Amino acid sequence: MAEGEDSNVSRHKFSIAYTGKSRESDHSIDVQVLAPALLAFGKLLREANSEFNSKKSTAKVLVVSDFEHKCFNINFELVVSLYEQLKTLLGTETASSAKNILEWIGIIGGPAATGTFTYLRYLKWRRGRKVTSATPLVDSDKTGVVEVKIEGDGNAVHVHNHVYKLSENAKALRATRDAFLPLGHDGFEAVQIREDDLVVDEISADEVGDIVASCNIGIEKSKETEPEIEETPAWLSVYSPVYDQSAPNWRFRLGKEVIYADISATSIARDALDRGGALVDDAYQVRLQIITDIDAQGNKKQPEYKVLQVIRFVPASPAQQQTTLFDKP
Repeated sequence: MAEGEDSNVSRHKFSIAYTGKSRESDHSIDVQVLAPALLAFGKLLREANSEFNSKKSTAKVLVVSDFEHKCFNINFELVVSLYEQLKTLLGTETASSAKNILEWIGIIGGPAATGTFTYLRYLKWRRGRKVTSATPLVDSDKTGVVEVKIEGDGNAVHVHNHVYKLSENAKALRATRDAFLPLGHDGFEAVQIREDDLVVDEISADEVGDIVASCNIGIEKSKETEPEIEETPAWLSVYSPVYDQSAPNWRFRLGKEVIYADISATSIARDALDRGGALVDDAYQVRLQIITDIDAQGNKKQPEYKVLQVIRFVPASPAQQQTTLFDKP
């Protein structure tokens, strides 16, 4: 779907290609190397959308199937929701479309990046050097542009305030590092950023080093206190159900870990009541929210889990002993 077909959604496509001289005839990549990079692009663009459009908007990154290029090329589509409502809430000049966000990141070229450094270009230029000042320009109330100076050679550049804030966002910086993880593996030497089959930018291994150095110092400096919120598909199996339909938490196995998960947004308890009981190892395919609070010192606390949606229920073997909802826990 092209941008503008749905007034509630803004969307734009782009491509990332991992390349290397020895890779031209090999279109494969280790899934353990690729998976973190794919997730990283999603995390980075969701953080960027929150920065540009506030938390009132949601974003997701889709992978579009097309692997015909002479490298490992991945087609993405950024989808920003509630776009028309945001234009009303934030004003038409401040609401950012999917295309605008990709321009500011530096993933596609365009007017939004004209005259100022994009996020990726700024991280490359900075090369891990410390910022000495970030000063709004005289007309920054209209343009949102700040002048950033770094220690050492006294160089200064202009970046949009949102880009500067994103460069101080530890979640975005960690995702940026992870997006380049395939480099250095199996002959991958560079990343090409593409739009409509044209190369917008190519980032070499040395430039990735500059970006990572800036990410590292930003992460170290950050006083991150906002909780990390992740949504992920998962399988949960019943470990110890609570036999009270109003009880919000059940104990589940998540892999080898035993967790408490909030089920209040689902019909898990009611459905179990309708079945007359629950079995240990009843399994649920779910959309799971994981919230990890961070204290003032930047230390992560124990994560909290909430089941947002049940996608599928798989009952345990009937041969197992049934536990009714009326038995004592």
